Amino acid sequence: MKYTNKSKLIAGALVIVIGASLWLNKDYFTKGNAFPNLPRVEQTVTTTEDYLADFDYAYEVLKETYPYFEVNKIKSGVDWLANRDKYRAEIAKSKSASDFYNKMNLILGDLHNGHTQMIDEKIGFNMYMLMKSYHIKPEDKLYYYIEQEIEQFESPKVRARYHINNDSIKKALENGNRKDFLNNIVRNGNISNVLVGDIKNDIGYIKINAMQTDMGVEEDKKIILPYLEKIKDYKALVIDLRGNGGGDDSYYLWFLYPNLIDKSYTTKRYNFIKSDFFKNRIENRYDKLDNKILESFKFPLQTKELLKDFKYYMTYNLNLEPNDDSIRFKGKIYLLVDRGVYSAAEAMASFSKESGLATLIGERTGGDGIGENPRIVALNKTGYMIRYSYNLGVTESGSVNELEQTTPDIVCDPSTSGALIDQPCIKEVLKLESN
Repeated sequence: MKYTNKSKLIAGALVIVIGASLWLNKDYFTKGNAFPNLPRVEQTVTTTEDYLADFDYAYEVLKETYPYFEVNKIKSGVDWLANRDKYRAEIAKSKSASDFYNKMNLILGDLHNGHTQMIDEKIGFNMYMLMKSYHIKPEDKLYYYIEQEIEQFESPKVRARYHINNDSIKKALENGNRKDFLNNIVRNGNISNVLVGDIKNDIGYIKINAMQTDMGVEEDKKIILPYLEKIKDYKALVIDLRGNGGGDDSYYLWFLYPNLIDKSYTTKRYNFIKSDFFKNRIENRYDKLDNKILESFKFPLQTKELLKDFKYYMTYNLNLEPNDDSIRFKGKIYLLVDRGVYSAAEAMASFSKESGLATLIGERTGGDGIGENPRIVALNKTGYMIRYSYNLGVTESGSVNELEQTTPDIVCDPSTSGALIDQPCIKEVLKLESN
């Protein structure tokens, strides 16, 4: 994520493991039983040849598996693959491993995708701790790919780079807890994740800064659920996602909407993959794609053209039902969006529009919310990790989410400056509700 690079990296890093929807065994984590014996590994001296070797490997992996090269050409005019010699020459100037890291991040920035960047050392350590906090078993749906990513973190070069060892793990367990690891990845310093209050006597308002995970959701529930009870007979509710860089899809799938809606909502989604490089993520879930199957989809010509070199696909229906405690809200729901809406927040915006659950107001969103969790790949010489989107998501209406994002039903200035009641998006809601 590149929204800035920092803000979306923090928000999106979470989906690597949280999207798997695996439940935490607290004893397993807090007692340290999840961790093997990991003695300290010293970082080795790296050379220009090492930096070039890591760049070459990253280039080849992305060339085979990255789904958005053609999307990037359309959006930004950058032909990333054609720039190999230019990028390689820049990498050859690296004076240190940290200089290589910065240069690689700038090069990956040319892909203009918020889920694609080098993984910072502190965030990488927290990602490892977070993955290990899940006591996963072979029968769990996404066991194999999570295990593979954990294995990458526990390889010697990566452990040295991200300071993963018995001492650092012990210190982290003594000084923090799993919630700290979540916050270090997703919260980005927000003091309060949610804000609730009435815009007018019969128009409610909920602001959500990040799509928090299970522990964070418990805190948000203490604020949101009583407020939902208060507004259940209001004529309208505004849900403000502006600036929400994502986190965990379950926030809206399992928590927010099931406690709010009064009927079922559904939409179809499609995922496409270019290669069988990630066999452990494809097996039993994806089918082979050919021209006949592609032509059978009622997609626009541009979407079909972008998918012509993909090898695998899957389709699924995303259904939401009210839960037993839902307030079964019958008023109008408005969703405020801007270009900062990304990843899991983008998934919520896309679902809301495609299913007709809410009226979207603001500006076009940031995209890349439909699809599976990003992939991480270790660079063998420096030990740095890259994470990137590896599949392409398409909406029921046939739009490529990373290319077209989600266009609001009503376009207006999404500015958040000034008093809430004076903001253009809020004024738009009030105008609609006065008719």
